[in-house]
Amino acid sequence: MVSIKNVIIIIISMFVIQCFYTDSKRVVLAEPESEKKHFFSRDESGEIKYEHFFEGKKRWCETMVINCSDFRFARATQKFINENLGYKGDYDYFSIPGSIRNMLDKETRKLVMDTFGISVRLHHVKRVVIIAHEDCIGYGGEETFRNSEEEYNKIVKDMKKARRLMRFRFRDLSIYLFYGRIINDTDVKKVEYEQIL
Repeated sequence: MVSIKNVIIIIISMFVIQCFYTDSKRVVLAEPESEKKHFFSRDESGEIKYEHFFEGKKRWCETMVINCSDFRFARATQKFINENLGYKGDYDYFSIPGSIRNMLDKETRKLVMDTFGISVRLHHVKRVVIIAHEDCIGYGGEETFRNSEEEYNKIVKDMKKARRLMRFRFRDLSIYLFYGRIINDTDVKKVEYEQIL
């Protein structure tokens, strides 16, 4: 049985929704004429057409970068991608703890691969760059391994598995692997990236 209180709540809710809907139709955001961007137009029925948005896009993104979210490597990784690889302004960037660790986990693989698939499909990606690094917390950090060689071997093995998975799912992509190490160079720490073949 519906109580009077519930009826009043329903009526008030409908009124609030109606007021919001009515007011929202009246809102017009104005931009200075010089700053207007015409990404869409309307046809006779008022339907929005986005043809100018797609006509204006001269090319698509060719590269997808999958990288660990570790802040210690962020600046060096961006520099490596932009300057050394030469992909500045031409890549989708996925920053995930452990880089490809979640791609290999059966519980999270589908979500991660579907997310990558959106980039591949909508942006016409042709190549994937996967970057992992030493002392990765996604793998438990350096304490998890007996030494840096054991850590390197484990992460490189996983990167190669990730490459096989990507090739199976996205057959036409070129996939490149890189492993980052912190190098002490005359009291300055820097990151060097090794390509994994």
